[in-house]
Amino acid sequence: MNRILLVIITLLTFTSCSLQKEFHENGNIKAKGKEINQLRNGKWKLFYESGNLFHKGKYLNGKETGEWKSFHENGKLKQIGKFNNDKLSGEWHFFHSNGNREGIGTFINGKLNGTWSWYHTNGELYTQRLWEKGKLISIISCVDGNGNKLDKGSFIEGNGTRKLYDIDGNLIETQLFKNGELVK
Repeated sequence: MNRILLVIITLLTFTSCSLQKEFHENGNIKAKGKEINQLRNGKWKLFYESGNLFHKGKYLNGKETGEWKSFHENGKLKQIGKFNNDKLSGEWHFFHSNGNREGIGTFINGKLNGTWSWYHTNGELYTQRLWEKGKLISIISCVDGNGNKLDKGSFIEGNGTRKLYDIDGNLIETQLFKNGELVK
């Protein structure tokens, strides 16, 4: 009796858990990992159309969980952080394709929170912004790649403009915010 039960459990496990592979139109692998009951579970890897690794991490019942890493097309680390029940959680680190730090900040329940720092491609600080529950509260600083102060915009208590610049201090874009959210 115990032997029959063991065989049935083993068969159910193998039929409900399978290795899945998805492919790009060019035939290169797009994603691979395990599914249980048609939901992604366990370790998964996702790939660029070129075949280079793009993203890797774990799923639990179809939701991203634990540590995830993303990579630039050149193979260098792009970002690293954790998911909790499919939501970004805790401290995340971002990197430029040259390997220099791009940003660092904290997510709580999938929303930006606290001071976020962003860096130019040369590794120098670009801007620091204060977020609360996913809403931009204030712009603390904004400088070019040589450390020269730049106009942050007219941002006050979640309202106004935010200015975005390139490393040389050239204005790229002016964005309008209302109640801490980008107006589209």
